[in-house]
Amino acid sequence: MLDHEQDVIEALGEAIGADAILRSNQVATLDPGVEPLNTGASLAIRPTSVAAVSRALSVCNAYKVPVVTHGGRTGLSGAAMTAPGQVILLTDRLEGGIEIDPIDRVAVVSAAVTQQALQEAAAEHGLTIGIDTASRGSATIGGMIATNAGGMEAFRYGMMRQRVLGLQAVLADGTIVDDLTRVPKANEAYDLKQIFIGSEGTLGVVTKAVIRLEEAMPEGNTTLLAVQGASEALRVMRGVQATGGLMMSELMWEHYANLVAEQTGLTHVLSFCEAPAYLIIQSLLDEDTLLETLAPFFESGDIIDAVLAKSNREAGEIWRIREDSQAALRVMPNVLLYDISMPLSQLDSYVKDLRQRITTLDETMIFQALCHLGDGNLHVNIARSTPFTLEDKDAVSKAIEFGIKDAGGAVSAEHGIGTAKMRTLARNIPVGNLSAMHALKAAFDPNGILNPGKVLPEAVLND
Repeated sequence: MLDHEQDVIEALGEAIGADAILRSNQVATLDPGVEPLNTGASLAIRPTSVAAVSRALSVCNAYKVPVVTHGGRTGLSGAAMTAPGQVILLTDRLEGGIEIDPIDRVAVVSAAVTQQALQEAAAEHGLTIGIDTASRGSATIGGMIATNAGGMEAFRYGMMRQRVLGLQAVLADGTIVDDLTRVPKANEAYDLKQIFIGSEGTLGVVTKAVIRLEEAMPEGNTTLLAVQGASEALRVMRGVQATGGLMMSELMWEHYANLVAEQTGLTHVLSFCEAPAYLIIQSLLDEDTLLETLAPFFESGDIIDAVLAKSNREAGEIWRIREDSQAALRVMPNVLLYDISMPLSQLDSYVKDLRQRITTLDETMIFQALCHLGDGNLHVNIARSTPFTLEDKDAVSKAIEFGIKDAGGAVSAEHGIGTAKMRTLARNIPVGNLSAMHALKAAFDPNGILNPGKVLPEAVLND
């Protein structure tokens, strides 16, 4: 229940219109997305413009009502969770749509636009947005900016932080920050857009953005290779990369690949070879050049066996095993998800040591992993038949975190912090960094209404 709920509703009605307000019974009918607790708020609002967002936040700030912004609700770290007494700010009706400028190779888009819609609009001009994630049909550009989304093409084009040229956002008190710059070289004092990118809705509400576009690459061909592990896969990837023809490279360890293949009816895709790991290479090389490039790695034993997709259907089946991670999760109700980055030189040893640490904790735990091999972003799932206690979760988290920062890696790669990784961040962040973050939060949101209880740990942990 909101404090002064009726007063808040009336003030919001005057600010954005009564038809833009959803009561708690209506909020309960919203699709919560990947997290059931996303729709626990007392109210939701659907502003249609940046001016309406400004007026709505001004009201909420005056009444000190917490506001949680929702895009596609595809986040995996709990950043969109809400509770009674809070207001969900839905971006799905924000005006603006998509404007493609093929000459400047930029797109000016509303935060409500989905990744897939923007991809398709850019493709009509032979362009690409330079970022791709498995949740492309639901993930919104605003949410991807707020979480600094990465995906499979980040090693080549960067994450959202590198894709955004200009940004429009609204602060907690309704102040509009409007900088829809369309050029890559803009050195006008503080680069304010970077403050909002990756802030997970704790510093402002993203309403519009200018996205840098790239020339679209041909589809290329897809090859599935059986390998021993990350070191071998890395050598193969570098070999293809040296030709200039590498498009994407994804590595899956055996348990993940086999489980998804089984759940999706695609076991025949992996039947060519049983292996500790499988590497997917998408390249621009023709078949003869590809085979010539891979030949030394067969001879060295880095590649155990390989198959080249002969059709779009076969390529699609290979990529579905990589992308349909939900298929694995559906049969593993007790699972912990982790998303980290390691320098490629240390990826193999990290995975081997981590598997041993997990086994030492509980030999019944199942280790699953997949990796954006181009940038060292490792996704790890730890599952078992019985539920995890809070103590279990903390022990597994510490096993995952061990050695990452010392190696120069990151304890959160592309999924953000939300609520799920606050203790992890607190254990792995210098006190000066945390102090600076809190100072920034206090300056941009002094009443603490924007996504409270998310991202920022209160103190550094030494346990």
